[in-house]
Amino acid sequence: MLLGLRRLAPERFVRNFDQLAALLLLNLVVWAGLDTLHAETGSELRLDGLYGWSFYLLMALFGCGLVARAYCRQANTRSLLIPTLAVSPYVLTAFWLLGDLSQVESRPGLALVVGVLYLILLGVRVIQAAYTTARAKAVAVAIVFIIAAPPMLRALDLDTRLWLTDDVDEQQADDNSETESLLYDQPGRLAGSVEHLAPREPGAANVFFVGFAGDGEQSIFKREALFAETVFAEHFSSEDRAVELINDNDDRDSYPIASVSGLQQSLKLIAARMDPEQDILVLMLTSHGSQDGLAVVNGSLPLTQLEPVELRHALDESGIKWRVVVVSACYSGVFLEALKGDGTLVITAADADHSSFGCDDDRDLTYFGEAFLKDAVPGSRTLEEAFRKAAALIAQRETSEHKTRSNPQMWVGAPMRAKLLEVEGGAGHPRGNVTTVLNH
Repeated sequence: MLLGLRRLAPERFVRNFDQLAALLLLNLVVWAGLDTLHAETGSELRLDGLYGWSFYLLMALFGCGLVARAYCRQANTRSLLIPTLAVSPYVLTAFWLLGDLSQVESRPGLALVVGVLYLILLGVRVIQAAYTTARAKAVAVAIVFIIAAPPMLRALDLDTRLWLTDDVDEQQADDNSETESLLYDQPGRLAGSVEHLAPREPGAANVFFVGFAGDGEQSIFKREALFAETVFAEHFSSEDRAVELINDNDDRDSYPIASVSGLQQSLKLIAARMDPEQDILVLMLTSHGSQDGLAVVNGSLPLTQLEPVELRHALDESGIKWRVVVVSACYSGVFLEALKGDGTLVITAADADHSSFGCDDDRDLTYFGEAFLKDAVPGSRTLEEAFRKAAALIAQRETSEHKTRSNPQMWVGAPMRAKLLEVEGGAGHPRGNVTTVLNH
């Protein structure tokens, strides 16, 4: 009756531990039976799925506890658990079987909306069956939990299957073997990439470029790193002296993967081909960012994010003296303090407390990449000039779109400014170290 959204009085339910244990066991049996119906031929019983099932059950119990607390501080959580567990086997069976219908498979969005609306109405009836009335605060908490459940389940994606074939273990073993082989090959691939760099021209400062696209789930970072290579090659005449480290979930063959260890190795290999007193490194980092550093993601590969101190250590260990570091990411200003130095120019897309914008995959470049790389650098004599132009363009755009200012940052050491003047040419720049913060 509760399944049909009819109102039931709390007296219709027995609220003791035996009843609770029996309902939990019933739910487990129903779930196991449904899983058996979908078992593949030749599959074997594996109890590993109980871990996933137990975690989802724990989430549901926690949700019931929150609803009970929202109803009132004295509310008995067991009173809510009994009607919830009493109706859940029928709901689980109905949703499981309906999911196999072609009409539901062809319109998953509509099916999801209808399912969530039904669960919300059922949730109200369950609260009434537990406590007689449905108070607004408890209903609101239940609605939030029900709406949040589908994306949470997709994000967790725990395997609750009890019947598995050997193909699953073989596939997992193949994935592990592929990951190990890929990571094992990276040092050789990086060495090969550096080997193909054009030799430096003696008698002048040469510019070497390293691109680092950290997030492989979105191709915009790959596009931005590759575009930066072209832009800086034209600005500094650094053609054929570039190495790209690219994370791309769909392509792990065209470029070495972007990882912290890969970046450390590539910097050391390039430093060995440079004149440390003459040559300049341009390092372009682009990815999602946080106040802890730069996201480094490539599918299921075990990669760690790039932290500001780690980047400073990698640069110092390489022995590269002259450094231009551009960080295109949210909160990229966290790199500024760690990277400051006499021989460094640092440009970041945002300060340490704000996001940058435009990392949607339907774009060619981020807001910062478009303003700095596309609109400012090609028409500017120096990178400092390009930064000022780009920062103004970004401020105008963020204002027009009513976004919180990202506040791009720049630091340049006095020796580095003098060094860049040798390469870029020009005069009339201020002396001394300069930090530029544009807050309009």
